[in-house]
Parts: sequence; C-alpha cells; structure tokens
Amino acid sequence: MTRRNTTHHCHDVAHGFSLVELLVSMLLGLLLSAGVVSAYLGAKRNVLYEEQMARMQENGRYALRLLSRELGMAGFFGGVPGLDGLPVASVGTDCSERAWALDGAHAVELVNDYSGVAVPISLHATSLTCLDSAAIALDTDLITIKRTAGEASVRRGVLAPGLSASTVGSWYLRLAPGQSPQWEKLRTIDLRDRARAAPSLSYWKAISRIIFIRRFSDSEAEAEGDGIPGLCMETLAGNAMTSRCLVEGVENMQLEFGIDTDADGVPNQYKSAPEGEEMQRAVSAKIYLLLRSISKISGHQDDKTYRLGQKILTAKHDAYLRRVVSTTVLLRNRIEPIG
Repeated sequence: MTRRNTTHHCHDVAHGFSLVELLVSMLLGLLLSAGVVSAYLGAKRNVLYEEQMARMQENGRYALRLLSRELGMAGFFGGVPGLDGLPVASVGTDCSERAWALDGAHAVELVNDYSGVAVPISLHATSLTCLDSAAIALDTDLITIKRTAGEASVRRGVLAPGLSASTVGSWYLRLAPGQSPQWEKLRTIDLRDRARAAPSLSYWKAISRIIFIRRFSDSEAEAEGDGIPGLCMETLAGNAMTSRCLVEGVENMQLEFGIDTDADGVPNQYKSAPEGEEMQRAVSAKIYLLLRSISKISGHQDDKTYRLGQKILTAKHDAYLRRVVSTTVLLRNRIEPIG
C-alpha cells in the first residue's frame, strides 16, 4: 500500500495600501488639515476684527469726550466775560513769533486742512512755530484752545481740595474785586502762602493747547515713529509748550463751526473755514474723526469712502479697519461772571 505524503503549506497573505489608496488618504488628510487651519485662521481673524472694532469704538468715545470738553470750555477765563485790556504776558518759549499762549483775544483758532507748509498758520494768521510740521498728518485740521481750568486753584482765599505742594511753576489768572485781571507765574506751593489766602483773591490755572493729528503716536518706537496716527496735543507747561499724544488710531480730524448770523444763539450755517469775525459768532462746532485700527486685518481690504462733514476721503485700499465718529458741541465763548 502506497502512502502519499501530502504537505499543506499555509501562506499568510499581508494586504498593504496600494499606491492609489495611499495618495487618496494623504489627500484626505491634507484637506482635513487645511480645513482645521482655515477654521483656526478664520476664528483668529474674527477675534482680531472684534478686538480692533472695540478698541476703535473706545478710542473714538474718549477722543470725542476730550475734544468736546476742550471746545466747550474754550474762552472760559475764571468767569470773566472777556480779557479785553489784559496785558499779554510772555511765557518764555512760546508757540508763535509773538506772545501767544496767554493772549486771550482768540480763544479758538483753526488751521483748516494742513497742507504741509513749513509752519501751520491759523485762520487768524497765527504761525504755530512750536509744532513739528513734518510730523503733522496732511489734510487734517488743527485747533487751538485757550482757557483756564474749570475749578479755581484758590477761590476767594480758599485752596482747592487736594491742591499739591509742587514746586513746579505754572501760569495763573489772578482775579480780585476792583482790580484788573493779570497773569502771574507761581509754584503750586506758593498758593499756600498766607499772603495769597486773602478773601478777595482767586487764582485760575491757565491752559493753552493745540490739538492736532500726528502721523505717529510713539516717536521712540523707531526713527520715524510707530506709523500709528494719533490725536496729539501741544500744551503750555511752565515756560514752554510740550507735546504728548492722547489717543492712538485717530487718522483724520475735521471741524465745522456753526455761525450765528442773527444773534439769536442758533447757528444759521456751518463752515469748515470761518474767517474774521465769523469765528467770534460761532456758537457750536461739529467734530468729525476718522478712526483707524492699530493692526491690519488679514484678508481685509478697505475700499470705502468716508465723509467727514463737508470733506470726503477716498478709499485707502489697505488692510486697516476704519470708521467715522462725530458729535456736536456748544461753544461757551462768553460766560457770565461767577464771582
């Protein structure tokens, strides 16, 4: 009997990815990764968009509030209806070729649409020599404000609460019944002297300011600044004018003044460049600000035009967000004496 030896060979067959399957899986992986990255970038862009919009809104509110107060207080000199006949004192390093900072003849002056000339010149022909003309944003308005503080440092011999004992000198408007007002430079600590605590004496701190748009906010950031436009102010401090920026991201400022032509206290027309006596008859002002985001928004292109009162600004076609804010403020150029 013949026996057959049958040998069974078991083969383990290993099935791998074919080239087509591998390419398909890689493609799906890339699509999934691209979707995740796109969603992340979209969410990040939305967060940046909302953050920049909120920041612009807050900056706009603050800037309008500041400008409204300054314009509303312009021409307030301790309750004195006018400073006619008051000798103009020289502060030292002034902002004009003449004694300007303590000259109350023009409480508000306007430079309309600064064109880039060497020195900004107001509509009252005042050359504002203390400003760095190269830093001022072109085609923007500048406004000068002269007034005293809203509260007296010394009122009828009584010191204001919280008045410091600083040794830094400041200019004050000295008022006394039966005497002409006069400017006097004093240290805050001098106001505590008993000789100035007489019941007849009042001292009001002088405030002279130029508010303008600068092409950059932080001049220390680099050689030509940080490139972020800002609302800045040149203000009287001691014997000189000093500059500082107040609000970042303000790209343009335009003002229009409501002129009362029939003396009824109501503006009959608004002008962007009032001349001569028209400014003296201004009873209100419209403030327009163009705000710009601090950072660019990826994928955004600003193709809008913006109207700031009578001025229209064309689209910049860049990646910054922009919006216009505005308000109207009453001007108090003549205030009844408050004692």
